[in-house]
Order: sequence, then C-alpha cells, then structure tokens
Amino acid sequence: MPRHITIAFPGQGSQYLGMLNDLPVNLINVFKDQVFEALDFDLIDIINNGPEENFNKTSVTQPAILLASFLEYKSITEKLHIEPDLVCGHSLGEYTALLAAESLTLQDALNLVNKRGSFMEDSPKGSMYAILNTDFELVEKCCLMATSELDKISAPANINSNNQVVISGDIDAVELSVKYLKERGSKCVKLNVSVASHCKLMNKAAKNFKNILNDVYISDPKYNLINNFDAKLITNSSEIKEKLYKQLINPVQWVNIMKHVKDHDGIFIECGPKKVLSGLAKANDINNIYSTSSVDFINEIKKIL
Repeated sequence: MPRHITIAFPGQGSQYLGMLNDLPVNLINVFKDQVFEALDFDLIDIINNGPEENFNKTSVTQPAILLASFLEYKSITEKLHIEPDLVCGHSLGEYTALLAAESLTLQDALNLVNKRGSFMEDSPKGSMYAILNTDFELVEKCCLMATSELDKISAPANINSNNQVVISGDIDAVELSVKYLKERGSKCVKLNVSVASHCKLMNKAAKNFKNILNDVYISDPKYNLINNFDAKLITNSSEIKEKLYKQLINPVQWVNIMKHVKDHDGIFIECGPKKVLSGLAKANDINNIYSTSSVDFINEIKKIL
C-alpha cells in the first residue's frame, strides 16, 4: 500500500537571498510571466539579487517564500511522480498549501500575500518572543497578567510544540510577559521582527485583508488541507476565506496540526527553504521527516516511497 504523504510549507522567517538558485531555470521560466503579472515589482530579481532591505519587507518576503516553496513543490512532485494526501502550511505557508491544492491560482496567491504583508507592515509595531520548555498554561497566564496590568496586548501566537510557544503583542506588554516568564525559569528568545503576527494588533490588517479576500475566487481544495486557525480539515471553499481572516488575529495551532499528521504515520515532507518545519515535526514526535532543503533529498525520499 502506498505511504500517506503530507507536504508542509514554511512561513515567514525561512527566506534567504538566492533561494531559487537550486531550482531548474526552465521551471522558473514557465511561471515567470504569471509572477510579473501578479505584482508591480520584479520579485524574481529581488529574490536573486536583493537588495536585502527590500527582500526583508514583509510585503516582499511573503510572496518570495510562497513562490520558492511552490516551485519546489512543482519540481519534486514532477520528479517523483507523487501527489500529497494532505497539505498544510505554517502561517503564510497555508497560502502555499492552498496553491498546491489548486484552490488558488499562482497570480491570486502572490497578490494576496503581497497585500497581506502590506497590511501587516502598516499595523502597530509589536514584538514576538519564542518561549522554550514552558507549559502552555504558564505562558498564557503570564501573558494575561501583563495584558491586565498594562491594558495592552500580549498573547500566544504560534503554538509550535510542547517545548515552544511564540508570544506576540504590544512591545511593552510582551516585555512584561517575558519578565514574568523569566522569573519563573523560562528561556525566552526575542525574534527579529517588528510585526506582531497572529494577535489582536492585526485587527485592522485583518479587516482590510478580508475585503481583498472577498474579491478572490477560491475553489474547493484538490487535496485534504488542514488550516491554522482550528487545525481542522477544510474540504470546501466556503470555509477557507473565513479561516484565512481569523488566522491573522489568532494563534497558529501547529501542535494540533501535527497531531493530525502523526495519526497517519506516513511521510512528512517540508517543501520550501530551510528546515524550520522539520525541526518542529521532530519536536512533535513525527517520524519519516524529509526536507527539500536537504542536499540528497530526492535519493533519500525514493528509498521510502
């Protein structure tokens, strides 16, 4: 019996300049015109040549990661003659999953994440920290204490594993949460971001983005797809827009997504730049983890297919 295949797509933070270099030039050329038509800047040139200041703008980074991950997906599925049984993505990666599942066209997906990034850039400045080796209940408690004391936002944003929760919100409220957590023995690592994703600081961005979403045609996914908002399977297009809107202002439920993946005991493929999701899969006790960023990925995966 064929192995169950999950393909997962990374989110913001996995990008690096030149991340298209290992992809076939003829594959990039197939989609080049669609990329030019979707955006009012030369995304492929920025990915290849920078400058880094432009590349790291959220409105540029998001379509850049989506494009790199999607092209990798097209490359590996053609080389290996495989189709996924399940697709998912971390935060931004959910849009790549929708693209892979043929719910979105490439042009619409690029345009959406570019607009999403722009609205996020225009949101109030915030802060994010990764909290390590701390019970979720304690993380949530310290965020609530800081929120109550300052009447500002601090909340869990990415529930990545039992050993890692990312918090997000107003700078001073997040710093106070971190103070409380450190007093209780937690290790806290500040993330190099100015945008506080997946919390109520994104309220205005989410409302503006919802208006854009309403004008985009989204079809039923070709493959099973798990969303970030409630970690449930989406089987029809009517649910997708509401879940994408809610995703911006609520935490990513990655632990619960990984529980669903683990139930299948199949093959987990991280498709896109770097190996962030492979590390999180391992932290969630997933087996048979493969990353397209591995030098010998194709030969490694062939052995188990």
